[in-house]
Amino acid sequence: MNIFSNKKTIFRALLTTLFILFVFIIDPLGIRNSAEKHYEDHIIRMWAPFYSQKVNDDIVIILLDDNYLNKTKTYPVTYNNLSRLLKSISRFEPSAVFFDILQHHEHSPNLSRWLKRLDNQNYPVFMASDPEYDSISRLNDPSSLRNKISQVSNLAAVSWSGIGHHYPMSIPWNNTVMDTVALSMYKAWCSNNNQCPQNFNDFKNPMIVQWNNKFSQNQSHFFPINSECEIQNKSNFEQFINIIKISLTQGIRSEQSLEKNLREKCPPILTISAMKFIEQGAANSEILKKAIKNKSVLIGYHVSGSVDAIKSPVHGTLPGVFYHAMALDNLITLGNKYWHVPDEIGVFKLSIADIIEITIQVTALFLVIIYRYNHLENMHYQQKNNKQKIINGLIPFIIISMLIISSIIISQFILNVGAPNWYGLVLILFFDLPIFLYYLIEMIKIKTTEMYLYSLKRIKDLINTNYKGIINDKKINRFKFNDDN
Repeated sequence: MNIFSNKKTIFRALLTTLFILFVFIIDPLGIRNSAEKHYEDHIIRMWAPFYSQKVNDDIVIILLDDNYLNKTKTYPVTYNNLSRLLKSISRFEPSAVFFDILQHHEHSPNLSRWLKRLDNQNYPVFMASDPEYDSISRLNDPSSLRNKISQVSNLAAVSWSGIGHHYPMSIPWNNTVMDTVALSMYKAWCSNNNQCPQNFNDFKNPMIVQWNNKFSQNQSHFFPINSECEIQNKSNFEQFINIIKISLTQGIRSEQSLEKNLREKCPPILTISAMKFIEQGAANSEILKKAIKNKSVLIGYHVSGSVDAIKSPVHGTLPGVFYHAMALDNLITLGNKYWHVPDEIGVFKLSIADIIEITIQVTALFLVIIYRYNHLENMHYQQKNNKQKIINGLIPFIIISMLIISSIIISQFILNVGAPNWYGLVLILFFDLPIFLYYLIEMIKIKTTEMYLYSLKRIKDLINTNYKGIINDKKINRFKFNDDN
């Protein structure tokens, strides 16, 4: 019997599949959208070993941490101290600097000194901007602090809405667009490098930020880490397998165990405490010069209890400036091949990634239903030979497997949209195994039982043979004993 031979079966399978498709599209209670961030985090965590072989040498983070604030005894950092910090950094000739500090109101003396320092740099300096706050009227108001800052620096967007958990490349702003930090600094980086694209038209879609699980070998020199940064002795594939093993057994592991095994303790980008720039001898430090020279430098707060934090799938909670730094890292590492969120198409606001995922899920569901109706619940089918039953079960299994593999290759290496929910698709295939391989499993069970019974019979026969041999030996020995007498 052909798998598609029964029209009634096909109709029932189509009806059930269309119902599931309808539920997927209307997304009741927002379950699908809520799950999207969850499976993306899992995929990014599993892919982290393969993202890059080392930490990006073109990016450095400087943190205004508790130690620095305690030393300078001011929060927020005064304009005097910001000016001194920028002066110290400039000695080491960075290629660009970004301050992840929103300055909306004057908060300390010597603002003019800070503005003059910003204006005197021979490299681009970017200041954080909230596009909604930085309206045309505010930026054109000479008395506004935002106007004064915009005259001596470049504004880069650090806040946005309507994009979910993804990182945009630019934000609508005052009838034009404002580039976000990552794209702004990437353009500055490109001005000193030849491997960049001729234009940036391909950098319009929001980014799915990938995180690496590597760290700088010099990290311990610059920022205090609570635990030692241990070099991974395992290969990337071994790390990948270990992450999968831990992820699949989360339910039976404690929070402490998960934190220890899933979270990297060391930052993914070389991180320096601002304290290093006010220590004695900092101005002539060769190690600081090597760390800063020709680098893209991002400066942000790292204050206990701060709300400016990001949740990394690989590292846990990090200061918010790391989000911009890793997005920049993605652009430098991948160029226009970065994982991006594809445009929505059609009336149902589905992207190409959604369509790929729906296609595989619907195909898998359709084949499961039609196989169940045509084979498992069909009494006439039970009369077929076992070999044919096994082959009929393997065909849909192979079809779904090839679809999943194809979707990963297309999404990852051709469309650059990041792999759709492939770990979920693999789980679907795993759960479908007992259905498609039902007859194979049954045959194995029968063969195993037959082998078990045959082994028991052989053992019984062997015992009986040995027992008879022992009895016969005793009779022979008794006969010899009587004969000797």
